[in-house]
Amino acid sequence: MPRLWEKHTVHALYHNPPVTESKSQFSLADVRDFAAMQSIFRSFKPELVLHLAGITAVSHALALTEKDVHDINVKASGSLAALCAEHGAKMIYASTDLVYNGSAGGNLREDAPLNPLSLYASTKLEGEAAVQAACDDYLILRIALMYGFSKGKLKAFFQEAYNKIKNGEEVVLFRDQYRSSLLVNDGARMLTELTGLMENGRNIPHKFLNFGSGERTSRAELFLKFVRRAGLDEAAVVLKSFRELPNLPQVEDVSLDISRLLSCGVAPLSVDESIDVVVRELEKGF
Repeated sequence: MPRLWEKHTVHALYHNPPVTESKSQFSLADVRDFAAMQSIFRSFKPELVLHLAGITAVSHALALTEKDVHDINVKASGSLAALCAEHGAKMIYASTDLVYNGSAGGNLREDAPLNPLSLYASTKLEGEAAVQAACDDYLILRIALMYGFSKGKLKAFFQEAYNKIKNGEEVVLFRDQYRSSLLVNDGARMLTELTGLMENGRNIPHKFLNFGSGERTSRAELFLKFVRRAGLDEAAVVLKSFRELPNLPQVEDVSLDISRLLSCGVAPLSVDESIDVVVRELEKGF
């Protein structure tokens, strides 16, 4: 968000109050409340909508009813897209790399087979369809696993794993489940760059973009890089196969080909560079 404030007039929508002071206008509302969304569109008149709201992880979806997850990830996405069409606004919709078939091999292009294996991923794919059906001027980002430290209320696996090691606990991570994981700070920069391209009328000749680091790593490999660089206790990291937990979605490899993203002039940091950023944040107390 701070990157967007620098060059854009931003109206942020929160379901809960922001945890840091916001330099933007903001509203507290539920994306399922169409009347509230309609009122915000009419008063603010957006030119571009970044639709980042939703149930954002497999575990979060399991904590809710299927109807709630569908209403948030699918129905609300379609409603927002329809409002974008009505008001002439462009939309960027945040989907997930988990829409792909994780057993088809990695380095996946945007036209790779789709086969979501969880309620979370299937509703994000349905959300893609709802956006496509409701408006024409959209960009769908299939976002890789995000990592790093968060100042918000939700903590990703990376921060939870760090907190466990800091407290002297073991951390169990999969050694054989592959993604193109992206540092959240770098993802924010890249998203800001794409926003600028769309706002300035630059042609992005794609409706779908893989949005990740472009490097194939397991959670274990990624976190161990951080542990070694930060001088933490490597012995506290326990490696397992995701197949040892058959009740979890059996997603093997959704590492991404990001050629389309690079062709737009948007390039991620390398994993090593990103880990350096995380370690510096840790040293500063993030």
